[in-house]
Amino acid sequence: MAMSEMDEKLQKILPLVQKPIRYIDGEYNLLIKEKRPDSITFCLIFPDIYEVGMSNYGLKILYHLLNQDPSVIVERAYAPWPDFAEFLRKNNLPLYSLETKTPLRNFHILGFSLQSELSYPTVLYILDLAGIPLRAEERKDSDPLIIAGGPCCVNPLPVADFFDAFCIGDGEDVVKEIVEVYRHSHSRSREEILSSLAKVEGIYVPSRGKNQVKRRIKEYLGEEEFPFPPIVPICDIVHDRLTIEVMRGCTRGCRFCQAGMINRPVRWRKPEEILRLAERGIRSSGWEEVSLLAFSVSDYPDLPDLLSQLNSLLYKKRVAISLPSMRGEDFSLSLAQKLKAIKKTGLTFAPETISSRLKGLINKDIKEERIFQALAAAAETGWLGVKLYFMIGLPAEKEEDVREIAKFVLSCARSFKKMQIRFSLSPFIPKPHTPLQWQPFSEIKDLEEKIDLLKRETKRGNIRLKWENPYQAQIQAILARGDEKLAHVIFSAYKRGAIFAEWSEFFNYQHWEESFQEAGIDFHPYLEGKPIETPLPWDFIDIGVSKDFLRREALRAEDAIFTPDCRQTNCLACGVCPPGKKREEESIPEKLELGIPPGYERKVAAGTNKKITYRVKYAVGESFLFASHLDIVRQFYRVLRRSELPVIFSSGFSPHPLISFGPPLPVGISSRGEYLDIQLAASYSGNLTRDLAPFLPKGIMILETRVLRKKVDSLGKVINLAEYEIKFPPTFPFDEQKIIARWKRFPAIFRVDLNREGLVIFVAVAPGVRLFPLLAQLFECSENEVRLLSIERKDSYILRNGKIFTPLEDV
Repeated sequence: MAMSEMDEKLQKILPLVQKPIRYIDGEYNLLIKEKRPDSITFCLIFPDIYEVGMSNYGLKILYHLLNQDPSVIVERAYAPWPDFAEFLRKNNLPLYSLETKTPLRNFHILGFSLQSELSYPTVLYILDLAGIPLRAEERKDSDPLIIAGGPCCVNPLPVADFFDAFCIGDGEDVVKEIVEVYRHSHSRSREEILSSLAKVEGIYVPSRGKNQVKRRIKEYLGEEEFPFPPIVPICDIVHDRLTIEVMRGCTRGCRFCQAGMINRPVRWRKPEEILRLAERGIRSSGWEEVSLLAFSVSDYPDLPDLLSQLNSLLYKKRVAISLPSMRGEDFSLSLAQKLKAIKKTGLTFAPETISSRLKGLINKDIKEERIFQALAAAAETGWLGVKLYFMIGLPAEKEEDVREIAKFVLSCARSFKKMQIRFSLSPFIPKPHTPLQWQPFSEIKDLEEKIDLLKRETKRGNIRLKWENPYQAQIQAILARGDEKLAHVIFSAYKRGAIFAEWSEFFNYQHWEESFQEAGIDFHPYLEGKPIETPLPWDFIDIGVSKDFLRREALRAEDAIFTPDCRQTNCLACGVCPPGKKREEESIPEKLELGIPPGYERKVAAGTNKKITYRVKYAVGESFLFASHLDIVRQFYRVLRRSELPVIFSSGFSPHPLISFGPPLPVGISSRGEYLDIQLAASYSGNLTRDLAPFLPKGIMILETRVLRKKVDSLGKVINLAEYEIKFPPTFPFDEQKIIARWKRFPAIFRVDLNREGLVIFVAVAPGVRLFPLLAQLFECSENEVRLLSIERKDSYILRNGKIFTPLEDV
């Protein structure tokens, strides 16, 4: 299908779906390479919506690495929301890539990231929308190779029928080798390519049998592999910030934690490298937050000093620092003070259980008093809320174990009355390659009773309880420890509509029950416990941690015996490190002298007195056609951070550049008449239009700027009239005489001028005046018909004392 035909059809679809910004490009720092005759095309796919998939750090790394190869064209795709999928089907359009709208079936390789077992039916949904055969055995040489990576691949069997190959372990090196195999084999048959792929360490090819596959391990975290420059999305995403992986792997040895077992050993990123990446990343993105990514970030050596150095580097741009979920025992007053230097980001602690016996079982010995100390530090430094994570349904869990959770949470809530205690419950899911992989999944009835108990026992104003649906957890547990027989169940569940199964509003347990019945499979054996001598379906995947070690840990779990972290004791012979290899910690350099100037917050506040205000007129083009007002606001905040102009920031909880915006532009409309006021330090004397231009995203353009010479009301108060140009397609039932006769009946319409292509209309900007319903009434058509018209806001005006003038004339 020609690109023009695709674009033409999308123009009739996008205005009518929820959040169409998900389906178009235009992100800042986006690289689109020109295709060459020898190009290998690779599409990275996340089986969830854009906002979730764009937050995945692993895909960002692979996207960056593949883009380093001039011969590789790498693009992205995400699962479309059902309304958009329905439009694609009705219009006979295949699912396409974000960057160039290339149909997915036209790529050489599709790479899926499998982060959750519940995403399996959504993978089939994507393949189906792309017009690609769902089962690997049905694909021809002309079809793309379908490859999966991610943590779920350590047991690939439930979805082995649907993928040509799986990447087991770290993907940085193996993805390059996949490209090389394809480069030297693409003229050969599909079967020959798969045979070559099967020889690559870390690749499992189901059609070649269950030969042992060894997990690929990245030896170190290289600066060259950091995803730079980061792609900055237009819309808000789940993790809308700069992410820096500070360490990979964890040897704490929590026996339920699959990530801790399948990502050994621990690898550090050096502090000076983290500082460089933070500085470069914020300068090129403009994000207002940096997140330090690690499985157990509090284990990073001298974390408080690193935070001090980051604050010193970033405070002028008011960039906050956030940390992922922590154990809690190492959260101190010093750490809290450093985290809140710019903005108090979210705090999450994960004690998992309060029962001493269960702590020994899962090998996570966090004392309650240490969590109390962490909460006290948070309260003293101004945090108004924290999250606590707990598990229920652990092996041999008793009612008194659950009551201990309730007692502890109530104690926290009473001790910190001004703090909102939000605690979450997740059912224990036995995962492959963990010491608890032989344990059973709890009965649904038992889980529901425990949730009900905690709901009853923790009723208090400053407590909020959330819990994972036990039925969702049960299906995840089945798929996590499943085998090849489950492929039919997954296929059947997809056909019944089991997409987006991670979303509570989409999950339907009946879909899965019926699918098991249709397949003639009893799912209960997948949930039962097993003797530790039992061979397991995924034993052919060698993650590095030996099965002997897992068995030893399973036996220690039965006796609630703690196993120390091997970084703080002798080698525990888990199998990851080769025999005789000396484990050496990465040396931490001497402290960098970048301390925060004392009282810097007060100094910044005092400096805001000397400022100059610019009024800016800007245009909103095609890439931002479906951006919301808040999307545009965020873009300008980031533009200013990238520009490094002397911006004046607000004070308070969430510092941001002092910008005052005009009235919101309706979503789906372009404009050449938007306005904002920016406050800069009085020392600035440059050309603002020229200085901002290099940092603007595609689709936003500065048209004119002027200095405000007098004190004026905000743009939101004074702009009260907008001019729109509307162009009608030949098929639109445009009745010129009827519009002339009708428009004066609408108080919100100031003037209408007709022309050959349509009309120019002046509409009041006031509360209750909504453009699309107003035009639908004027034209006597539906709102959807109006949304399909070409509408541009020509300018915004101030109507005062019978005179009309632009905001630039009111300076």
